[in-house]
Amino acid sequence: IMKKLKKNKNTFPPELANSSGVKIKVYFNGHMIGAGKMQLIQLINLKGSISSAAKTMGMSTKRADKLLKSVEDAFAYPVVIKQKGNKGTIISTFGKELLHKYLNLCHDLSKESEDFITWAISKQTVK
Repeated sequence: IMKKLKKNKNTFPPELANSSGVKIKVYFNGHMIGAGKMQLIQLINLKGSISSAAKTMGMSTKRADKLLKSVEDAFAYPVVIKQKGNKGTIISTFGKELLHKYLNLCHDLSKESEDFITWAISKQTVK
């Protein structure tokens, strides 16, 4: 059984849940990967189930399957592995690498954007 991602800076950044921060969508060769798709993958990793992850996000399993398919269509490697006998879903080694790299990108860009966000917030009211 593959290990789940460690909880450290490789958890979904709070910036993506708050009103301030950077939400990243990455476009490449006609594909897009963004916060919603990556959060779904992370929840599957944590819960071991597409339906449970979808429910947590307030979406149907059908919608979650569609989002996963769009991610898997972007790569030559599987992102998730469905267990035989309806025993849940795990994240592939490639899926973990994808999630890790995306979360690092979010972390780095959010950190880099802090000065801009602080400046922008300070300019919302006249002093």
